Amino acid sequence: MRRDLVVQVIVDYGDFWENFATAYEAESFINANIDELDLPLSVWLEDMCGNKKWDYDVVDDGSGTFHLVDRPIEKGLRRLIRNPSN
Repeated sequence: MRRDLVVQVIVDYGDFWENFATAYEAESFINANIDELDLPLSVWLEDMCGNKKWDYDVVDDGSGTFHLVDRPIEKGLRRLIRNPSN
């Protein structure tokens, strides 16, 4: 399988980040840990090479459940370089 086609959802809390295979898994994690961790600083989809595909907005549906809504990435922030320290 081509590595540039494999994607992951990154949930960034500032002090640490988690990665998930799907947006549904990320939503479930956010909702299950909302009392302990609060909302993440940012959520995005990237390929395995670190290329950001799009950002997600974390949106409350009115009942206290949060959902991820995709939006276009901002120009100039197309590539995320991750090193072992972050």
